[in-house]
Amino acid sequence: MNERARVPFALLGVVLLVGSASIAAGLGGTSPTREPATEAAIEQGRTSLGGTVHDATRTAARNVAASPVVAPANTTLGRVLAATGDPFRAALELRTYLAVRDRLSATTERGVTVDPSLPALRDSADIDAALSRTTVEPVGANATAVRTTVANVTLTAMRDGRVIDRYAVSPTMTVQTPVFALHERTRTYQQRLDSGATEPGLARRATARLYGVAWARGLTQYGGGPIANVVSNQHVAVATNHALLAQQRATFGATDDTGRRAVRVAAARAAGTDLLAATGQSGKQIQELLAGVDAATPGSTLDPVAAANPPITPESALNVSVGEQATTAFDRFVTTDLDAVLAAPYRVTVERRRAVTDSATTTAGRERPTGDNWTLVGTEQTDETTVTDGDATVGSPVNPWHTLATTGRRVAETTRTERRWRRNHTTHTTVETTTQTRRVSIRLVGRHDGGAAPPVGTSPIHERGGAIDGPNLAAVERRAKTRLLGDEQDLDALAARTTSDGTTQTTIRGEQPLELRDWVYRDLVRLRERVANVSVAVERGAVGTYQVNPSDELAGALRARRARLVDRPDEYDGVADRARVAARGAYLDAVITELERRADDRDGVKERLAGLLAARGLSLGRLRSIMAARSQVTTPTSHSISGVGGSYSLDVEGVPAYLTLASVNRTQTDSLREGSVRPLAARNTNIFTVPYGDAADGIVGKLFGGDRVRLRSAARALAAGEELATHETLEADVETAVSRRRRGMRRVLRRAGVGDSRSDRRRIVAAGLGAWETVAERAIAVTENRGPDAVAAVALRRSPGSFDGPADRDDLRRSLRAVATDGRGVPESSVTPHVERARQMVGKLVKQSVGRAANQTTTAVRERLESKTGKLAAVPSGIPVTPVPSQWYATANIWDIEARGGYDRFAVSVRNGGPGRRLTYVRDGSTVVIDWNGDGELERAGTATAVTFAYRTAVVVVVPPGGQGVGDVDGNADERSAGWGER
Repeated sequence: MNERARVPFALLGVVLLVGSASIAAGLGGTSPTREPATEAAIEQGRTSLGGTVHDATRTAARNVAASPVVAPANTTLGRVLAATGDPFRAALELRTYLAVRDRLSATTERGVTVDPSLPALRDSADIDAALSRTTVEPVGANATAVRTTVANVTLTAMRDGRVIDRYAVSPTMTVQTPVFALHERTRTYQQRLDSGATEPGLARRATARLYGVAWARGLTQYGGGPIANVVSNQHVAVATNHALLAQQRATFGATDDTGRRAVRVAAARAAGTDLLAATGQSGKQIQELLAGVDAATPGSTLDPVAAANPPITPESALNVSVGEQATTAFDRFVTTDLDAVLAAPYRVTVERRRAVTDSATTTAGRERPTGDNWTLVGTEQTDETTVTDGDATVGSPVNPWHTLATTGRRVAETTRTERRWRRNHTTHTTVETTTQTRRVSIRLVGRHDGGAAPPVGTSPIHERGGAIDGPNLAAVERRAKTRLLGDEQDLDALAARTTSDGTTQTTIRGEQPLELRDWVYRDLVRLRERVANVSVAVERGAVGTYQVNPSDELAGALRARRARLVDRPDEYDGVADRARVAARGAYLDAVITELERRADDRDGVKERLAGLLAARGLSLGRLRSIMAARSQVTTPTSHSISGVGGSYSLDVEGVPAYLTLASVNRTQTDSLREGSVRPLAARNTNIFTVPYGDAADGIVGKLFGGDRVRLRSAARALAAGEELATHETLEADVETAVSRRRRGMRRVLRRAGVGDSRSDRRRIVAAGLGAWETVAERAIAVTENRGPDAVAAVALRRSPGSFDGPADRDDLRRSLRAVATDGRGVPESSVTPHVERARQMVGKLVKQSVGRAANQTTTAVRERLESKTGKLAAVPSGIPVTPVPSQWYATANIWDIEARGGYDRFAVSVRNGGPGRRLTYVRDGSTVVIDWNGDGELERAGTATAVTFAYRTAVVVVVPPGGQGVGDVDGNADERSAGWGER
């Protein structure tokens, strides 16, 4: 520290004392005039008192920093300190009062003696009074000084033993001491250690580190690296210590140098002993790496794993495609809906419409004779209707209707009425003829239903031609006329009819070309490939925490691209083209429906997962918050703090410097106490250890009821342990399940006309599955559609004449896949023992190999590890991010992590005055005692509470689908350090 150009602080105190000391007469009122000798003595006593307060304050600050009262005791003294609301400050004020009182001494000037005094303390009321008299408050930049006032110090002036006057003074001194700064920053440090995983502090920083480790190791495990324990308690320890140092730097501007070095070494060794050795590093390389870490420059954050393999993070994009669901929807669509979709464009609704216009009535003749007194005696009436050709009225129907045929008639209805009249003996006959004429238009209009095709024009439509030169709707008009109009006589009758027409609408189905289905099918196959490649990018972490639903996202992407994928022309090239486009639209809708169904399934899984997490005191929302918060972590830098008299560089010392999971004897630390201490305890639980086990099956649901396991899961378990353990029962059960599916495939081939005999079909199936040598590999291939597709490929090569086109080939593929996925699973009783045995052996081999690697890693040890644990990471783990079972987007796993610990002694020191003078603030859990009444007995004031912490967090890791997933496979899903039960 640069001490140049500094004003001596004692002199500064004197100046402040003279300027701010408050003096009042003992009896109040105006001070009497003093004789010069008395005045000089009082000034001398007052000056001396200022120095006393200054020195007492520094001493009290030093003592209270060494033994701060953080938690007051349930004693007379402790209760008084607690009542102030700030026991640390109250203890400082009490110590200052006592130190001032102990230092009070008389001064003599020109024959006058001035004796300062403060009351002694006898009970709690006196302690209260002392605290009321004494004020110590932080002042200056960053609380690096204090202002102390001791009120009503009595100055008694005497000459020759006779009291000549009494005065009460209240000296105020400003003292350079950062005791409040050290206390407040340590309290802030404790608060950061107590913060949750979503707030700035220890838990969030540790979570960020654990995410980096877990994702790097999880992806390495997924890629085949022999990692048995993705997240171990050693990783928790390194992450916790790293986070503790980060909080030190953020709070104090500095870190414990020894702790910083220890964290770097521990991180390298944790990575090197169980990852680097197992993935190909030689012993010499690892030793060089560790040496490089040990020699890293101060402040280095070297992480050998992260430096060599930048990890994919939860924010990294995961491209999810429609993939197999395009085929699933396609298979369902072409077998159940395609024929109806193709028929719709050839279906025409025809309606007969009859319109009457130009109606007129004419009358000829007379109704009665002329003259009066005629009496009507009889009437005879005859009707006659004549229908002749006529012109139809002009007009067009409203879209979507269009005219198919039009005809017109002129209808004349004549009524002849003959009446007989009598008057006296005379009779007379009158004839009246009434003729009503009207024009009747009869029109056939049609509406092309079109199915799912967008409504645009079609040409040609009522004549042959177009894309495949089909008949289109050429016969529709003729059939409609026959059904709704009939012959000429029927038309005349329709025209003359005055009542309802009766049946006026019918449906006419056009003739489909024979090649229509195959032509459209081939087009749909091409569309299927395009749809399968449609993808969306989602954040990996959001997928793993069910924040996004990939199926929903894909469905939305298809909706947005639907028009482009349907690819509607400006005009359909005939009805067949319209049918083709209708089929494209209907197929896309089928894919969207399939995705929506998968999305609903995922929502169900999400609810069950939420229930499982709730039972553990977690939630998906909490997982998301923790994941998001960890990305907000920033790296603090070392810095000094400004204050009274210049800048201050704090020194931090934790004991032990690195909080280990092991028990530490205090003789190995700088602690003056005896015994041992366990600085850190950790527990981490891997929630999903096997995909068919209790937790995972409860989430995704069992494919089969009862106590059976999916063949895929059983096969993966068998494959995982083939090089670690044998279990003949499991292998036999898996082989039995595969054999059932082989028989089903042979039946499919027979129905398809493939092979001349059972032996031929047996050879075809064997050839298709021959690429997979072991029982486990064949079973996995069968359940993942690779096996059925391979059998289909062999059948197509050996019997090409059995298949006319892509539709037949797809039928074969669908049928083979169906029998491969339909069948009983494997008894869980044969799977679980095999997996557990494999896990136990993995754990044993890992411990042996890691022990050798930690001691002296050699090429021989590495080769032994690789030979023994080549499929170490293949033990299945994790939970598929649905949809399942035919496809999943990713595999996720969750680690529930807890850590508890603390420093046996935590100290922060800073320069305090001249060279070599330092103020040290200590938190070690020791009892603070003060002799407040001068009886020589030390009474408990409280406790200098140790710096401790406890946090809980969670880590979600997401890896691509397939493989063996991600998770701890060493048989220790619930890993607890030795001291977990002690803290």
